[in-house]
Amino acid sequence: MIRGLYTSASGMLALQNRQESLANNLANVNTPGFKQDMGVMRAFPEQLISRIRDQEGPDIAGYPNLDGQAAVIGRLGSGVYMSEALPLFKQGDITETRNPFDVALLDNLQPDQDGNERRLFYSVAKLEDAAQPAQPEDVRYTRNGNWNVNSEGYLVTADGYYVLDNDRQAIRVNDPVTGLNIGQGLKISRLGELQYEDPVTKDLVTMPNNLRLGLNVVTDPQKLVREGTNIFRYEGDGEVEALDEAEANDQAAIAAGQYTVPTIAGRYGTQQGWVERANVDPMQTITSMMSALRAYEANQRVITTIDGTMEKAANEIGRVNG
Repeated sequence: MIRGLYTSASGMLALQNRQESLANNLANVNTPGFKQDMGVMRAFPEQLISRIRDQEGPDIAGYPNLDGQAAVIGRLGSGVYMSEALPLFKQGDITETRNPFDVALLDNLQPDQDGNERRLFYSVAKLEDAAQPAQPEDVRYTRNGNWNVNSEGYLVTADGYYVLDNDRQAIRVNDPVTGLNIGQGLKISRLGELQYEDPVTKDLVTMPNNLRLGLNVVTDPQKLVREGTNIFRYEGDGEVEALDEAEANDQAAIAAGQYTVPTIAGRYGTQQGWVERANVDPMQTITSMMSALRAYEANQRVITTIDGTMEKAANEIGRVNG
């Protein structure tokens, strides 16, 4: 009976952690670019139960019952636990905002030759000096394209991270020193190229020193560690591939005959004036929360039942009369 208490208690703790993860997903259903967490439930090692000093056990198919051997009863589970919460990086729906500083990132990148998933991310960083490029170890990754312009004229995220270009340089759209004042006139092409409309010629002009958004291909995104709500840190071996580098490697593999259909080129794009919504399904999340609650209540009843049985055994069966 004591084993039953521990087994039920471990289930309750695991379900509590799962409920908290689901609640966090639901709370961020309106957070642009949010990636829901999926709780991974694992079982503790099973125990093989045998009757000692009893050589006349039942004849169970598949189990030896030799002379001098303890009789095998069966296996006993010892509970479950939630080992981790893994982000699910599938593409979220996009919605129109008409805000020029909102950019939705779309990708349908194919897995690499080892079958690892690949996803596209913006690069951002916290910078003490925005005029200097970010160091590789300071770069973070996000799918949230809901940006603003700070007081110094730089594109920043809601968390205060600077949005980087393909040279890991902070993107500045308003600069009183050089007279650059793009503001709402910022144009971002489908390939992430940064442009603005010339006030005289009305032609699209590439921004100085900002050729393209800092887009990166992350192979096996489960190597990303969440920092806060929408920011991830890469913990894999080596560095994350810049999009330009990944496209060049893709074309080289095609030229070498490793495959014929591009896995990156033509499979991504940016959409200005739109944002990617969270990939959380509210109805499915609520259903999962209700299922977790019912399982939690079932474990509560098991503990209550075992507690009542132990009380009866101690106070009635074990009572000494007279």
